[in-house]
Amino acid sequence: MAAGGCFQSRQGTRAMALVATAVILASCCQAFLSASPQLRSRTSTGNLAGSTGPSARPSHLQPSQVSMAAGEEIEISIGVSGLWLQLALALLPTLVIELIVESEKSRPRTREYVLNSEDQISIQIPFQIGNWEAARQNPDRVWKTLAGLLDSSLLRRLQGSLFVLNAVSAFVLFYTVLLVPQGYPLISLQTLPFTLSSFALGLLLAYRANQATLRYIKARDIWGDMLNICRDLTQMSSQWARYEDFVDFARWVPAFPASLMYALRNPEAHDLAQELREAAGPDLSKTGAGAGLSEEEIQLIVNRPKGMLAHHYVTHILRTKIKLMDLPLEQRALMENNITRLINDCGACENIFATPIPVAYSKHTTTFLYLWLFFLPWALEGSLGVGVVFAQQLLSFFLLGIEDIGVQIEQPFDVLPLKKICFKISNEGQIVRSNFASLEEAARVSRKAGVKQADPVPA
Repeated sequence: MAAGGCFQSRQGTRAMALVATAVILASCCQAFLSASPQLRSRTSTGNLAGSTGPSARPSHLQPSQVSMAAGEEIEISIGVSGLWLQLALALLPTLVIELIVESEKSRPRTREYVLNSEDQISIQIPFQIGNWEAARQNPDRVWKTLAGLLDSSLLRRLQGSLFVLNAVSAFVLFYTVLLVPQGYPLISLQTLPFTLSSFALGLLLAYRANQATLRYIKARDIWGDMLNICRDLTQMSSQWARYEDFVDFARWVPAFPASLMYALRNPEAHDLAQELREAAGPDLSKTGAGAGLSEEEIQLIVNRPKGMLAHHYVTHILRTKIKLMDLPLEQRALMENNITRLINDCGACENIFATPIPVAYSKHTTTFLYLWLFFLPWALEGSLGVGVVFAQQLLSFFLLGIEDIGVQIEQPFDVLPLKKICFKISNEGQIVRSNFASLEEAARVSRKAGVKQADPVPA
């Protein structure tokens, strides 16, 4: 309730600030317009605004002078109306974005979002056949993508920056239209510096986005490798170890990815004990071989030695259990090699998590981009007029969007569907443990059928 009240309070404050800004800008502009030479000359003649009757006309004024004064009155009235129209056009992008953002917030949430992102950073959904079919449909995919801007959280993340840049372009427009005619110096920049620097800016943005994407792909490949290793360990133990040892070992395998996910995300996003309970599989009511770790075993992980990470503790337990299986040397070596691969993948994840893209590079790119967009209206206003507002907003949305996407995927473990990967590992493990006898029987039946169909051995 408190969070909701705070959220509504922020929305109300932002709306009031927007209205107040519009009113202040309009009042200032109208004041400057009232101070124009036409208005001063009209005031010096003694005419009152809006007085058109005979009683308001001085006796010494000729009809032609009255007509000129009335013309000046109409001209000023038209000027004020045009001022309000230009103000509305200048602030139109901010108003439209505000309406889209508020509409998007009112829609029900069907995605999983990163913790503490205010539902602005969504976690990638694993694609199924239907998702791929929809992604390559022409031209529906184009229209759906464009319509998706109304539901995208990208506008919410960029709203503050777009508002500031909109205010800058509106100020440039009104300074040129309103203050320069009053004698203020004309401030204008050449487009050549922006043309030359746009190449460097594009390279900076592209390199940053590429590096963030490479981190995302590497993290995805690492977790895909862990998925295959966990499958391999479960099958190896089911075929080589005694049944009791297999069940005991296989229950611990899903605990590794669950513990690693807990370490790579905000601790507030996951409860380690609950994640370990869910690592048993989708059916938590199963008992016997289908059950997961007991509460005593879960507490062993939660209360592990101080300074030891949960996933390191799990790999130590897995290695100990392999040693206690008394397997032949070759089989033990293969299983030990899989544990080594898990540890290597774990270290690779920790390396990605602890080392971002060089901070100086990220800061320089962001600074360059914002200053480039900040001064751009001074170069475009002379040729675009009021269109400078819309041109700057469009460029800002796309360029800031590229930069923002790179920021969001730079830490890939927040946006990758790690929960789905952990579920797949635990689900497959529970199926193998619960149906071990039937799987073995199916293999024996298949072998007998294959022997009967085989060609007789020639004499």
